[in-house]
Amino acid sequence: MTAYLKTLGRLLCVLGVAATIYCGGAVLADDAYYRAVKAMEKYPGNVLYTTEFKMAEPRHLLLTAGAASAAPIGIILGSICLGISRVLLRLEERR
Repeated sequence: MTAYLKTLGRLLCVLGVAATIYCGGAVLADDAYYRAVKAMEKYPGNVLYTTEFKMAEPRHLLLTAGAASAAPIGIILGSICLGISRVLLRLEERR
């Protein structure tokens, strides 16, 4: 069980950082959102550009939230798994 938790903890840490890198790159490459923002700035009252912006905004915000939260969540959950594996290892050593 300790080996499983160690592996899971390390995997969660690595996947959290990888997800942050992926989401950060996707935020920077979100051309649909940036085109919609540019069009909204140029023509603020146009219904077509407003609709395009409202369609691109949720994806962009979710990618931003993923970029901001994936690494901390992965590291926290991974460290919890690593800590539990360490406690279990010490309990096994006492027996």
